[in-house]
Amino acid sequence: MIFHAVEAGPVDTMGYVVADERSREALIIDVPLESRDALLALVRDHDLRVVQIILTHGHFDHVGDVRALSDALQSPVAVGREDGSMVEQPGSILPGFGLQIEGVTPGVRLEDGDIIACGDLHFQVIHAPGHTPGHIVLHEGREHILFAGDVLFHSSIGRTDLPGGDYDTLMRSIVERLLTLPDETVVYPGHGPSTTIGFERMHNPFILEYLEHF
Repeated sequence: MIFHAVEAGPVDTMGYVVADERSREALIIDVPLESRDALLALVRDHDLRVVQIILTHGHFDHVGDVRALSDALQSPVAVGREDGSMVEQPGSILPGFGLQIEGVTPGVRLEDGDIIACGDLHFQVIHAPGHTPGHIVLHEGREHILFAGDVLFHSSIGRTDLPGGDYDTLMRSIVERLLTLPDETVVYPGHGPSTTIGFERMHNPFILEYLEHF
């Protein structure tokens, strides 16, 4: 497996390139503002063919360069069904930030349980709302990796104070959907360092507090 991370934009958002080494087929997961050139360089330098650009959710910092990147690569854009309108109009829920972000119409609306093939890699789509209504995470069981977007961070969780956010929904997503994965699963979040499901199960203060009353 080929794997690279790019951190970019005003709030240090993570974008990821993951590829099957044999076929050179690749996915790009989230496209932060100011990440286009770095992501294109990774694709070029590793001679990859991007089969899909996947957005974990529709917030501006994760979709900032998606139009420019999809135009450059001629690759389809996919997002969870309920977040499609945010990708089409990425500034709609965050007025006043002064950012001009060009939207794109997703070619694929993902549903819970969908499987995304990338060479010999197979990612399961898991609907994990709470940060946004259509937030998805991507799990590759053989490689024990999870792209978690803004649901779960190292020792923290996603915010729920933006439109469409809900704390109880987010915590149920984490407990019922993410903590059921093996402890060795490596979590690559939308911001900050990677972690594991096992570490978060044992040490995440938000999870521990919630489970006391679950």
